[in-house]
Amino acid sequence: MKKDCILEFENVSKYYGDELVFNNVNLKIKKGEVISIVGKSGSGKSTLLKCINRLESIDNGNIKFKGMDIAKKSLVELRQKIGIVFQDYNLFEHLTVFDNLMIGLIKIKGYSKKDSIHKVLNILKKMDLTDKKDKYPDELSGGQKQRIAIARTLLMEPDIILLDEPTSALDKEMRDSVLELINDLVDEDMTLIVVSHENEFVNKVSDRIFILNKHTLLEKKNG
Repeated sequence: MKKDCILEFENVSKYYGDELVFNNVNLKIKKGEVISIVGKSGSGKSTLLKCINRLESIDNGNIKFKGMDIAKKSLVELRQKIGIVFQDYNLFEHLTVFDNLMIGLIKIKGYSKKDSIHKVLNILKKMDLTDKKDKYPDELSGGQKQRIAIARTLLMEPDIILLDEPTSALDKEMRDSVLELINDLVDEDMTLIVVSHENEFVNKVSDRIFILNKHTLLEKKNG
């Protein structure tokens, strides 16, 4: 069955002042695809990712989500549909794990407290983190924080998840646990756009790999 295009870049360019970050990016991503973006540090990979849910603005061209220019969608709606997981987790340090997961369901999704509790307990069980529900972020390991950050994004029921160097700050054991979780998302046919230096992982899970080099995004060919 042919899968629909879920995200499209049309001649997209980005500058910081007079400095070009990337130029004339054209890319179509189908529903359920796993796309990875690789390249040297500072090449603009994370910036490109942030443009997809308007954490960064673009200077030329259009980015379309399900055929609609993302500039015409409300930020709240866009960021529910296109979730991002940062390398530094972005958890609320003053809230417990449980409350970090609850807050978006109630305030953004509008679920009842009863339904929210049910959803949070289910995802904590799935992540094997039920025993951490009353802990604060500074009481967790890096791998646990990252899995909670991914869980929080999943609770928003997005169509696309953006993963910005999700394992860069982790040791091998923690990295492996997060990569296993991301692999589960791949198996569930989630649309993923990944920025990562984990070459073995990228090669294993990606449908297509793109290299951002000298302001240009080019598809990496097999072989």
